[in-house]
Amino acid sequence: MAHGITKRVLADSIKKLMEQKPLAKISVGDIVEECGLNRNSFYYHFKDKYDLVNWIFYTDMINRIQIDNVLTGSTWELVDTITHYFYENKSFYMNALSVSGQNSFAEFFVDIIKQIVRARIGESFADTDEEEQDFYIYFFIDAYVAATFRWLQGGAQIPPDKFSEMVKKAAHVIAMRILQNLD
Repeated sequence: MAHGITKRVLADSIKKLMEQKPLAKISVGDIVEECGLNRNSFYYHFKDKYDLVNWIFYTDMINRIQIDNVLTGSTWELVDTITHYFYENKSFYMNALSVSGQNSFAEFFVDIIKQIVRARIGESFADTDEEEQDFYIYFFIDAYVAATFRWLQGGAQIPPDKFSEMVKKAAHVIAMRILQNLD
């Protein structure tokens, strides 16, 4: 079996299992049993089940967005793309977010968003030192990630278009208030 096909089979297996039980209760043995592969095949491709969950997000999102769009496209198009992706896969990501800590999806998502935000707004803070840039980047990341995770963990009850619009409005209102109070 080709590497990409094996990874996709493992991904489909964990997705199916996550519809039935929490990620914390799924073992590598469960994953390989579900798809008829052996543990060696799993560990050849992934270091653990969290690595597999992160790979699913990364490869699925890469299929949705182009690297050029990350760097030069509209920020709000990117937010919309991520929001719709999470909404379409909400049961999987609600489950993935139930686990925190090292190698968790939450940690991986924050790292990805940090890279995107740094690439997009880093030049806006070119006149500040790296420590100050990190403060601003993490300030926006923390707000966006916390809102997105809360939305997902609440069952994504707000439709994705409305959620994206609310994120956009919050960012604009806060930015305008900050600018008004700089005097």
